[in-house]
Amino acid sequence: MGLTLREALTLAEPLRRAKVLAGERGLDRVVEAVNVMEVPDILEWVRPGELLVTTLYPLRDNAAAMETLVPQLAEKGLVGLAITPESYVDQIPECMIEAADKLDFPLIELPPKVSFIDIIQPLTSHILNIQANELRQSEALLRQFLDLILSGGGYPEIAGLMAKTLERPVLIVDRFRRLLGQSPDAAECLELFDRGYGEDLYLAERVVPEEVGLDWGQARLWRDPVKGQELVFYPIRASSMVLGDIVVCGALPTPIPHVCKVALEHGATVTALKMMELQALSQVDQQFQNEILEGLLSERPEVLERTVKLAQHMGIRLETPYCLVVVAPDLPVGEMLSLQERRNRSAVDTSLYLARRYIRVLNPRAVFWRQGTRLIVFFSLAGLRAGTKELTRALHEVCQRVAKENPPHTVSIGISQILSALHGFPSAYRSAMQSLELGRMLYPGQTGLVIHNEELGLLRLFSSAESLKHLGELCERTLAPLLAIDRDGTLLETLRTYLECGQNLRRTAETLGVHYNTARYRLSRVRTALGPILDNPADRLTLAVALHFLPLVRRT
Repeated sequence: MGLTLREALTLAEPLRRAKVLAGERGLDRVVEAVNVMEVPDILEWVRPGELLVTTLYPLRDNAAAMETLVPQLAEKGLVGLAITPESYVDQIPECMIEAADKLDFPLIELPPKVSFIDIIQPLTSHILNIQANELRQSEALLRQFLDLILSGGGYPEIAGLMAKTLERPVLIVDRFRRLLGQSPDAAECLELFDRGYGEDLYLAERVVPEEVGLDWGQARLWRDPVKGQELVFYPIRASSMVLGDIVVCGALPTPIPHVCKVALEHGATVTALKMMELQALSQVDQQFQNEILEGLLSERPEVLERTVKLAQHMGIRLETPYCLVVVAPDLPVGEMLSLQERRNRSAVDTSLYLARRYIRVLNPRAVFWRQGTRLIVFFSLAGLRAGTKELTRALHEVCQRVAKENPPHTVSIGISQILSALHGFPSAYRSAMQSLELGRMLYPGQTGLVIHNEELGLLRLFSSAESLKHLGELCERTLAPLLAIDRDGTLLETLRTYLECGQNLRRTAETLGVHYNTARYRLSRVRTALGPILDNPADRLTLAVALHFLPLVRRT
């Protein structure tokens, strides 16, 4: 704890004989240095945390300056003002006393003819002793943290050491709010967590800390509206990236003791080092994972056989039957370049992490690969009875959860056909990618899409968005004369029904619910517009295809 102004008034003889005229509620501010007012423009020479001593000589003939002095010093963050009267002013102006009381800014009247060195020397000596002691504390605590890390300590051990220093339970969460470790006394705080997949715990959605602008760091606070419990969130940083938070269960003292600041700073630093260490190990593991993905995508049987053995060695179960799921962020065309910006890349990472989390809840046997800005999921259906509609609905809920928890960033999902053998993996991969690409073409501008390959119908014949574009051109070209005169769509409907009814005009009229002559009149207009296309089997097939795909390609 630093030297408070209240304590300082007991250290030096002149201060012990001093009188607090106003602002007594501010006496617990910490004095970091002592300064002397020798010039009128003192505001350019003072710093926050200083105690200013003066005779008011520089302002003796400037009543306006004396009236604004206290508010200006308080705004600068000084801890108080000590004045020796009678030397150059008869008495301390009443306006200064009123302002000091209003601002809780200590205004101290010193004994007459006091020597400033009798104040500066003992206070400075005491402050230096405190700073030296704080430095020794900081070095000792840092040594404990480093020894802990070097001996293989993990998140629980880091949290335990911090809790011992802070005298409060401590938890460590990553940037996805997942619990990484906690001190032994933090059991009660676990009530604020929800259980995710397996043993993972995540901070409940209702726990939303707020910025409070504390003077000792970028900490955030959250108070439980029911129990009144307070959590302090101290960020874990690596450069400018936030990796997670140190969560302290319980309010910290105000002002916060130096040892608590040091514990938070050093604890956050070694936690960041631990995270980076584990991330490096994860990257090595990811390389093996990517090797498995590349092997499964190979068309060579011997590569597939070797890949399956590697997966088994790594404990990865590729159970059949299965489908592949591709998850990708909804980014506008041309947005990919901006992913070089750290903020956007972090948002994509968060979306894919959340998608992975909730897909794993759906299917604990799912296997995941990260491929650029996409997530590839081996979704085993062994033992599951979910059909196409159930799976699509469940994954749509995943998209909704991602959008809710990471606004405004959303993801869309493509699902492959179901396969029963691993040698069909490349086909499943193309199928899932096709579903995602064509789905976005069919529903432009929409986000959170979930497209199953089976829903594409005949569109599965088209392998890319480019071929879908050519299909649109075919539809428009084939039906252009009819589209030019069919403003309300009745002629298109009549033609489509006529072909579906095997070119039986009477059945067409009955299906449409119109008079026979009405149906015949409409069909005559169709023939006039399109010519003899209905009389040629090949042309008639082209016409039927164009009619089938027109509603779909028009969405694009």
